[in-house]
Amino acid sequence: MCDLNVSVVIPAYNSAATICRAVDSVTKQTAPAHEIIVVDDGSQDELESTLGRHAANVCCVRKPNGGAASARNLGIDIATGNVVAFLDADDYWEPQKLARQCDVFRQYPQVGIVGSCAFEQAPGCDRSAIRKRIPLNQVLVCTGPDAFHTGCQLWTGTVAIRRDVLGEHRFDTSLKTAEDRDLWIRLVAQSPVYVLAESLATNVLEPHSLSRTNIDRDFSNMLRVVHRYRALLGASALRRRESDIYRRWAGVLMSEGKYGPAFKAAWRRLIRQPLHPFAWWALTKSAVLNATRPRPAEAPAG
Repeated sequence: MCDLNVSVVIPAYNSAATICRAVDSVTKQTAPAHEIIVVDDGSQDELESTLGRHAANVCCVRKPNGGAASARNLGIDIATGNVVAFLDADDYWEPQKLARQCDVFRQYPQVGIVGSCAFEQAPGCDRSAIRKRIPLNQVLVCTGPDAFHTGCQLWTGTVAIRRDVLGEHRFDTSLKTAEDRDLWIRLVAQSPVYVLAESLATNVLEPHSLSRTNIDRDFSNMLRVVHRYRALLGASALRRRESDIYRRWAGVLMSEGKYGPAFKAAWRRLIRQPLHPFAWWALTKSAVLNATRPRPAEAPAG
C-alpha cells in the first residue's frame, strides 16, 4: 500500500485576520501535510501579504471571486496528494488531526472518507464539543436514507478523502451554501466512511461568514439538496427532511421577528406533518405574533 500524502485545501476570501491561525494549525500537525493550497477567492484585503511568513509552506493561488465551492474545486484540481483534506480560513485543527485520520486510512483500506467530531466556538466564548448523531469509531457502509443522514453529519473542516474516491466529483457551484453536504451525500453513498469520536477541528462561528448571513438562501439550498436525493431518501424520509427544514426555518424567522414569513414556513411544515402537535403550535404562534405585532404608523392624509 502506497504512503499517504495529504493535500490541504483552504479557500479564503477577505480572511487576512484568520488565515494564519488556520495555516498554523496545519503546519503544526504531528503528521505533516504533503502540501497546503490556499485559494484566494478574489479577496480585497491583505490576504496574500499576510501569508508572507508562510511562503515556504503554502502554495497560494488567486482567482476571481466565485464562492467557496469554486475555490475548493480549484484547490482539488491543483492538489497532488492521494488524500485531500479541507479547512476553511476561519477555522483550525487540533495537532493530531491528520495523524488520526491517516491511521484510519491505513487500518481500513476500504474506507474512502474519514471525518471526526468537532468543536464550535463563538467569538468571546469557550469551545464546546459537538457530537454526531451517527455511529462513531467504526466503518459505516451507508445506503438509502442512512447515506443522506451520514453525509449531512459530516462537517467539511473534519473531512479527509482519498483522491481516487473523490475522482471527478466536485462541489456544486450553483449552491452557495449546502454545497458541502451535497458532495458528502454523493460520496458516502458510494464509499465506506469512518467518523472519529475525537473532536479534531474547531468551527469558529464568525458572524460575517456565508452560512450565517442569509437564512432564506440557506434553507432554500438545503431543500434543493433534499429534493436532489429524493430517490435515495424515499417518500417517507423525504417528507421528514422537508418538515425538519421548514421547522427550523420557521423557528429562525420567528426569532428574528419575521412572523409573516415564519407563518408560511410553519404552514409548509404542517401540511407535511398534519398530526404533529408542535407543527400546530408553531403555526398558531406565528399567526398570533404576526397579527399582534406593531404596525408602522400611517402618514396623515395631506
